[in-house]
Amino acid sequence: MSNLLLSSQTKLVACITVLWLLLFHSSNAKHWKDSLERWIPKEIERSFQGIFYNIDPPGGIPGSVTAADSHYQPDYYYNWIRDAAITMDVVVTLYETATEPSQVKKLEDILKSYVHYNYIIQRTPNPTGNLTTGGLGAAHYLLNGSAFTGSWCSVENDGPALRAVAVMRFANEYLRRHGDLSYVKKWIFNNETHPPTTVTRADLDYIARVWPDPCCGPWETFFVVHFWDQLLIRKALLQGAKFAKMLGYMDASSYYSKQAKELTSNMSKFISQVHGVVLESIDAPRDTIHETFIDTSTILAVLYGYNDDGFYAPDDPYVMNTANLLRLIYKDLFPVNRRRSQDEGVLFGRFPNDNYDGIATGDGVKGNPWFLCTLGMARYYFELAKRFSEYTTLTIHSRWMLPLLAHLSSYSSNPTPTILGEAPPEKHFQVGETLQKAQLCQIAQALLTEADKIVYAVYRHVPETGMLTEEINRFTGFEQGAKNLTWSYDSFVTAIWSRNHSLQTFHSNCAF
Repeated sequence: MSNLLLSSQTKLVACITVLWLLLFHSSNAKHWKDSLERWIPKEIERSFQGIFYNIDPPGGIPGSVTAADSHYQPDYYYNWIRDAAITMDVVVTLYETATEPSQVKKLEDILKSYVHYNYIIQRTPNPTGNLTTGGLGAAHYLLNGSAFTGSWCSVENDGPALRAVAVMRFANEYLRRHGDLSYVKKWIFNNETHPPTTVTRADLDYIARVWPDPCCGPWETFFVVHFWDQLLIRKALLQGAKFAKMLGYMDASSYYSKQAKELTSNMSKFISQVHGVVLESIDAPRDTIHETFIDTSTILAVLYGYNDDGFYAPDDPYVMNTANLLRLIYKDLFPVNRRRSQDEGVLFGRFPNDNYDGIATGDGVKGNPWFLCTLGMARYYFELAKRFSEYTTLTIHSRWMLPLLAHLSSYSSNPTPTILGEAPPEKHFQVGETLQKAQLCQIAQALLTEADKIVYAVYRHVPETGMLTEEINRFTGFEQGAKNLTWSYDSFVTAIWSRNHSLQTFHSNCAF
């Protein structure tokens, strides 16, 4: 009788425990989601404040963009070509969607000032050369338009590519709004080449010439041929060919197309068939800090360099597997990730052996999570969710799709409650299996959750002021490095824009 009573009590306790777990996890999930939804609008507003404060900053001439409002440890108070172009791409998006005439005029003036500032610095000799001898590869300039003459890793060929794409986007929208074609031909693109007299013609001619050459890459760490640069340059050349053709410059269009085709045929070398990942580079010496060749910049390259033509798309199996491998690496690499709650996603750094902590670099220094890397990964998952929402069916055609799909299957809508939490049912996908719409929508939902949890992890490490720095200390979780980093704010805005588009697509295609 006592054994029977004990058995009944045990079952009762188990039932109560399961019920408590269901209620706890349900309320907890609602709590973090609610916190995130309340925070996002506030941080969007704060991010725009940060972006526009760093455009035309104190000490700068109109059109300059400081990388960060940070003058010491580190001193980032310069106009980086790369960072400024990424920022202006955000401004172009605002310009494309603006309807209020005063707002359109304000954004147009900012973009025209940016074009003019870059016209000036393109013609400012610097340690890498001048307009026709390699000077466009300079990493950064003083905000007053003067050359930076200190020691730095140059050449950086991503800047001209990103700048070309941003300015062409502006020009296309400017013309769509019935802007003056003579302005475009005077400042942005014309047929004069010796030397080029327009900003984007100079950039495109430069990258068409130097794309095979090594350069410093996005992290300015070592001099090789980087996947990041190659994909960005490819996009710029392809869009440049289309832009030149639209303006009637057929020779330029053909030249850019030819160079883009050669570059494209050369990019298969970045695939590791053995490990199923996209490599950051393939020719770095083995004694560098980048000995793993796994780098978050490969995912960022897809975000900034994908040309909507299927080449290294977000759903490319090698790209998907690279994203999953980065998650597996960083979830255990950083102590701050190892103690995160189940509602928080992973914080991502640049690459595993990073030895720059936002202040110092060198032996014994350990790198940190970066906001722009973490938010870039969230944006990637949002973009991937959008694609899975749009599919009607999808056949798994590569084994390198399987690891990420298996991970996403843990976000089941019907998990099994256990004393230790929710145990997902096992799901084994197979190559050759065709996923139907309901399965694709489940995967899209899981991707949205994965991305939201990453953004929630960012929320957990941002102070009340909403300021975004460059990094998050890997041990303490507090912000570190350059304050008010423009690229961090850019990354938050673009991640949330992707979130909005992905949610809209999901609700349109997966609302059964």
